[in-house]
This record gives sequence, structure tokens and C-alpha cells, in this order.
Amino acid sequence: MKYLFVIYTDIEYKQHLDNFKTQEFYKQICDDSTIEVIEWGTDFHTDYRDLPTKTQEMMKWCSENKEYDYLVKCDDTTFMREDLKVDFVYDNVNIFIHHGDYCGIKKRVFNYDDFYIEWYKNKGLGELDKSLSDIANGYFYDGKCYTVSKDFSYFIGQQRGISKIFTKRLSIEDVMVSFIYREMYED
Repeated sequence: MKYLFVIYTDIEYKQHLDNFKTQEFYKQICDDSTIEVIEWGTDFHTDYRDLPTKTQEMMKWCSENKEYDYLVKCDDTTFMREDLKVDFVYDNVNIFIHHGDYCGIKKRVFNYDDFYIEWYKNKGLGELDKSLSDIANGYFYDGKCYTVSKDFSYFIGQQRGISKIFTKRLSIEDVMVSFIYREMYED
């Protein structure tokens, strides 16, 4: 198996990327011959609302330009979260074990009321589009770190229209990936 480990970052998050690179985990993945590590977003800024499109474009570019069996998308801020930092060590993380086309380190449930009140509104993103959130309800893997197969990453990369809809109406990239998987890709 060959893995493409994509550190999802932003030009304004240099301190988070630098912190990520100080972690033992980073050294271990860089030393693993089955893993290619790249950074996505180091040379541009993306508003939070535009993350669905950023993710779709990243999946498209990677599937067209890199060789891998699985793509691991990992935020540069992963080691800033205490609930993930303790368990996010190379030997314990199951992200490199084949789990089908889509898996992650933290499974969550998207529910409009919980998300809007507890998270979305606190981000200052304004109103959450309830019409789209009704069809997006369901499980998703936390965007801090998830894995997709090459075939699924290619499929996501082809979903420009869906990414634009999510960017405009919901702005939550990890929920978009799960929606594409559950509603459009999964058999």
C-alpha cells in the first residue's frame, strides 16, 4: 500500500504547520517509505466558508498528479486539540489500515441544531442553510484527519458543483465528504 499524507494548511497558519512538523508523528510518517507527505495550502489563504471547494480541488489535483492507494487528509491544527493529541501517535492511529473507501480517527454525527448552536454560530459564519443541512444529516469523520481511497478521492475531485453548493450553503468540508460518500458513492 502507498499512502499520500496531505497536511491541510493555510498561508495564515504557518505557526500550526511549524508545530505539526515538531511532532514525533511527523518524523515517523516522513521516515516511512510507504508514505509520501505533502502540504496543501501553504501558499494561499482560504476563508473557512471556502473549505469545501479547497478540499474538492485538493482531491482533484492529488488524484491526477500523485500515485497512491489511500489519501490521508490531516489538518495542521490536529496537534492543537487535546482530545486528539493524546491518542494521535504513529503506533496507535488506524488511519493507515485499509478500512474501505472512507474512514477517519473520529466519527461524529452531523445534526443541524447541535452544529448550528454549538459550533457554526460560534465561528461567526452567520446563518446555516437548513435546507441543505437536512439532507446532510448523518455521520461523518472529523475533518482533522480522515482517509479516502484513490477511487473515492478521484470521485470527490470530480464534484465541483457539489463543492460549490456546500461552499455557498453549508461551508463544512468534512460533512461534504461524508455526504458525497453516503449519497453519491457508496454502494
